Order: sequence, then C-alpha cells, then structure tokens
Amino acid sequence: MEHVSFVLRIDPANEAEYRRRHERVDPELEEQFAAARIHSYRIFYHEGTLFAYMAVDDFAKAMAHLAAHPANAKWQAFMSDLLLAWETGDTVKTIPEVYAFGE
Repeated sequence: MEHVSFVLRIDPANEAEYRRRHERVDPELEEQFAAARIHSYRIFYHEGTLFAYMAVDDFAKAMAHLAAHPANAKWQAFMSDLLLAWETGDTVKTIPEVYAFGE
C-alpha cells in the first residue's frame, strides 16, 4: 500500500465554504474512491493550506481511474473556484515522505 500526501491552497476567507462543500461529497465520487482502491483519504486545513493524506494500493492507477470518471470531473469543476494555483500552475503539490512508523 502507498501512503501519499499532498498540499493544496485556498484563500482563508473561503474556509467556511470549503468545509460546507465537504459536508456533502457526492456519493458517486466516494464510490469511485473505493473502486480505485483508495482505503483512506483525509484532508486537514491550516491557515489556507490543505494537507491531504491518502492510503491507496497504487496512487498512479487511482488517479488515472478518477481522471476518467465523470463524477470526479464534476467535483473538480465544483471546487475549482476555491483552489488556488501554486507557482507551477498546478493546484496540487505532492509531498515526499521522509519518515514512517508503522502501517
């Protein structure tokens, strides 16, 4: 199993809206998380930075699966007005693991 983390950004003024939208994530999207063999997906917020953690069988395959599914495209469009781009133009930055203890 892979443990992957990444960061995203939003304007801190949009924190309440970001949280509100995550109160009702599309069940079809969550079904696709399971179909993509994502075992756990968590997002944490700190001062405009979103830290996400995922436990997944194969991250690249899971992302390819989601990229091809309409439920994910719908969710990405729904969230696009809140996510800020990094200097690379991407909204997601993968964080390399430097230490692990346990599973």
